[in-house]
Amino acid sequence: MPYYFMRDTPLRQFEEQMMTPPYCKSRSHQTFHKGFRYRAEDVDCIYCTKYSPGHSCRLTQCICLEERIEAGVLHLRHFLQERFFTECDPLFLDRLHLHFHQPCTLFFRNHAHWRRWLHWRNRHAKISKRNQAALFLFTAYDDIWHRVVWNMEDDSFDFSSIQLAGIQPELYSVYQAAKSISTGTCNITFADLASPELVTDEAFHLIICALLLARYGDVILMLEGETDHFNSERT
Repeated sequence: MPYYFMRDTPLRQFEEQMMTPPYCKSRSHQTFHKGFRYRAEDVDCIYCTKYSPGHSCRLTQCICLEERIEAGVLHLRHFLQERFFTECDPLFLDRLHLHFHQPCTLFFRNHAHWRRWLHWRNRHAKISKRNQAALFLFTAYDDIWHRVVWNMEDDSFDFSSIQLAGIQPELYSVYQAAKSISTGTCNITFADLASPELVTDEAFHLIICALLLARYGDVILMLEGETDHFNSERT
């Protein structure tokens, strides 16, 4: 039965008007621009339903990460100072602080990396945070992705079928890091990441971003205006 009884009759518009709530405006087909932006005072922890005086939440427990990042309250350094990183190898920490000392950091290698990751991330909407991070690393380089794309099953990866013969040496650490994050194994350690001979600066940068993605989800990409940066390139 149709929603409107008078459908396809001269009384159709009259019936639609009768069923419309008072003061209701018809939908516009124009682009909607969000006017409200969160401010620091809007996202103060005292307003959170999980707030407990004297017991601040860790970032992994925060239910308002997106709003706090938008308000400019949280920055990359706050996530890098979490216990997850601070209890690591001292040499790794030295490299971490040296690499991320600049105030502006982009997550993706380039526009092609972002488009590829976004395409496959949208195709696998239920993918876990760990596999999101692995996908982030796999889609960074053509050489790796061409080996992995045919071995992606639903929301996971069939690592036993991936062939690494002939892979570029500098990409091997990226692959092993992605596999470690996805499976929870130790194919690569923080001591390995501390060595520039084993892990290039670019690979180190991508792996750290992937670790953040695995821990906090894709909300972390809001940091430094990463999404806005690439959206502006498309227009």
